[in-house]
Amino acid sequence: MTYDSLTQGALTKMFKAQTYKKHIIDNIEIIGQRKLVILGDGNGINAEIMKKTLLQLRKKGVKVPELAFVATNDERTLVKGDSSLRSITELKGMSKAYYVLVSSSYDELEVFLKGMTGRVGSALTIEKRLQQYGFTERDYCLMNKPAGLLGPYMKLKKTLFNISDKSYQAKLEKAVRRTDSQLKECKDRFAGQRCFILGYKEGVKLEELNVMLNERCISYNGICKLFAKTPLRPTQYILTDSEHYLGNGKHIEGMDSFIASTVTVFEDKFAKKPTYFNIMGNGFIPQLPSFGTTQHSEALKRIDDLYIALQLAIYEGFTEIYIYGFDDMYDAQITPYEEAFVNEEKKYDYPETAQTLLKNVKTYAASAGVSIYTMSDNPSLNMFEYRSFDSVDFSTSKLLSKI
Repeated sequence: MTYDSLTQGALTKMFKAQTYKKHIIDNIEIIGQRKLVILGDGNGINAEIMKKTLLQLRKKGVKVPELAFVATNDERTLVKGDSSLRSITELKGMSKAYYVLVSSSYDELEVFLKGMTGRVGSALTIEKRLQQYGFTERDYCLMNKPAGLLGPYMKLKKTLFNISDKSYQAKLEKAVRRTDSQLKECKDRFAGQRCFILGYKEGVKLEELNVMLNERCISYNGICKLFAKTPLRPTQYILTDSEHYLGNGKHIEGMDSFIASTVTVFEDKFAKKPTYFNIMGNGFIPQLPSFGTTQHSEALKRIDDLYIALQLAIYEGFTEIYIYGFDDMYDAQITPYEEAFVNEEKKYDYPETAQTLLKNVKTYAASAGVSIYTMSDNPSLNMFEYRSFDSVDFSTSKLLSKI
């Protein structure tokens, strides 16, 4: 079950429409003469159902105020020149002018599935923001809060999901068990050595990658796009997204690969059998938060692979770990209210939850005698000590250099 299959289902839409009608009718006097604003996932499925519901009520003679505009907590969905869709920030201090119909997800299952898609915001987080903007409970309504048959229906869907999810978890664990002995052999195999965890985002320079050619390097997914420009190949490669396997199989199959249990590959083509890890579990270090925590929110998913690589490096016994190429990981500023704001500079800090996760890694590493350094001056990574590229001694490993 996915977010789209749940919300696009005929029964879901029918029960939501019934719930929306009930909420609007129950609050019609409180709404008064204020214009309406639909606030949630932009012009998504919930807003679509809401608009149809408002139209049906008017046809039946219910005196529903006009719709002023649709607002979103995710500015990445805004379209330049389209004033019908606006940012949530336009509601600040506007409770006397507008009554807000919060269309974002309320049910626990729907919120969970939505988070896995990378969409941000739930009804409850939006409610907190509205209250900060001066709205009281008489100024908005959480439209997906169960009423009528919507509640029992969502409970049924949650039960069905849990049944199928347990089966899915068992399937993942089976894949991991097949290479469990391989994973155990990796424990502390590089004890006392140093490694570099390589990203491929903003800040990566080919001449610097070439200097690291003879170092032990861990990288992941899209690093393959740089292989046509540099002879560097990571000594350990992490695959969590099957899309990166397509077209890059010949490269990945030749590397020492660690593959998420959700990804399917052609094992017989690998020079060395890949090692699987449970992407929904702890995978390498049980004492740290599970990888699964990073799968269900936009704030954490963006650093998922960095988190996995750090766990792997510590598990393998590296005691000196350098992080390189993770400057530009976010395309919006994700707030504690699960909003996504954009700016002209297009430079964004790691969200608080992402920084907290990395601080957990730092604390664990310190207790294990592991030093982690960042080669980026991005303040979001300041939980790790900064080391510039030029300050790192490559004299014993440097093969190629333009510096």
